[in-house]
Amino acid sequence: MAVGETPVTLVGTVLSELSTRKVGDGGHHVVTFWVRSNERRRDKETAEWVDGKQLTARVTCWRRLAETVGESLVKGDPVIVSGKLYTREYNQDGQSRSLLELEAYAIGPNLSRCGAVVRRRGRPEQAVPLWEENGEGEVSRALSPGEGMSAA
Repeated sequence: MAVGETPVTLVGTVLSELSTRKVGDGGHHVVTFWVRSNERRRDKETAEWVDGKQLTARVTCWRRLAETVGESLVKGDPVIVSGKLYTREYNQDGQSRSLLELEAYAIGPNLSRCGAVVRRRGRPEQAVPLWEENGEGEVSRALSPGEGMSAA
């Protein structure tokens, strides 16, 4: 990490379609999309959940992360994005403008709001039962985390 970087983790929702392209001589993959984080808070007087502040940022992913994100995410998906945050300055129609940009190091689904199946790169896909029923309607974990996985 460079001196002066602003590392952040943003929990939000993919707000736009993903834009994919290749750049440079090596044809590096780049994916960009917008993500929004909506604060929800409990109003003490009404005891109801209300909308609070919002944060919207453009997320940029490079190379291998871009490839995987492009294959995995769609508009509306709940995500957790970690990366470095900065302000991008630009001119549009003669006007100086800026936007928040988050250059992602890692992105994953927010498992408190969705389910996911992990597909590891470089390993054969195996159908491993995660849960098993004992015959009396009780369900338990069939394997410990990492058990049954092939070595990379």
